Amino acid sequence: MKRVIVFLMVIGLVASMGFAQGQTDSASDGKGEYVIKLANPSNPEDNCVKAFYYFEQIVEERTDGAVDVQVFDSAQLGSHRDYIEQMQMGSLQAAEINTAVLSGFDPKFMVFSLPYLAKNVEHLQSVLDSGLDKKLSASLEDSTGLMVIGWMIRSPRNLYNSRNPVNVASDFKGMKVRVMESPIMTKTFELMGAVPVPLSAAERYMALQTGVVDGAENSVGIIVSQKEYEVTDYVSLTAHNITPNIIAISKKYFDKLPSDIQQVIIEAGKEAGEYATKLDADNQAATIAQLEELGMLVNDIKDKSSFMEAVAPIYEQYRDEIGDEIMDAFLQ
Repeated sequence: MKRVIVFLMVIGLVASMGFAQGQTDSASDGKGEYVIKLANPSNPEDNCVKAFYYFEQIVEERTDGAVDVQVFDSAQLGSHRDYIEQMQMGSLQAAEINTAVLSGFDPKFMVFSLPYLAKNVEHLQSVLDSGLDKKLSASLEDSTGLMVIGWMIRSPRNLYNSRNPVNVASDFKGMKVRVMESPIMTKTFELMGAVPVPLSAAERYMALQTGVVDGAENSVGIIVSQKEYEVTDYVSLTAHNITPNIIAISKKYFDKLPSDIQQVIIEAGKEAGEYATKLDADNQAATIAQLEELGMLVNDIKDKSSFMEAVAPIYEQYRDEIGDEIMDAFLQ
């Protein structure tokens, strides 16, 4: 009798495991026939997260509910680097990835980390639209198995810190600055005299709060959405980088979808990227005013020549790795 009971328990366990595995991509994991888990490390107030919920709305409406998009914001599933590994393993379908993190997997993406290469958001958008977006997406598929379905261009990246305002490059001397996990960004701040500290986005607030770093660099919207005005005092509008975040999806997962759903996802990714870019651009002035209302001291920098001169050597240093074609697309 005991053997029969044990046997039945084993059968039940195997059946439940098989059932659970089948749920992963089935309607039982959500209300749709197909499930897309979409991850982002930022809070719901962030414009890129708002774009993800916009993507969810578009996809679910245009597929009549056949696709269930599940947004996991606030670093519930980890950081950008974690998302790449999860998509490659198949436990995550899509995510936001910063191009600085991507540069560790595909050196062509280092071009977005080069300081002062993109003149403004419009310039960067025009370069992407000229065909660079497709070249980079194809390269990323080859190197990681991920494809780009949307480009979310942030407003310019600036310095914010708790030590002092920055008006010229010498003001960076000895300042510990959190940077993204990018060799070019590390080198950029070294050239300006700072002490760069590469950390993931999820670690940034705590590092600022505990004094592990004096400051960080990011778009002003992030300072508000992540409440980092609570642990810093000064914002200096260095505008040293304009970087996009991509909406990436597992190519292996994408290829398994019906062609009509693939088309919806491509369209929704493009529209979500444009939505995030517009939100950031439209809100920049209001966000700066909001930071001032929150007690931060904001200084504009009319003459950025000292920063540009300090970082000038970096262009030729990385040209071979990035490739002439990619770099020259910005310099034409």
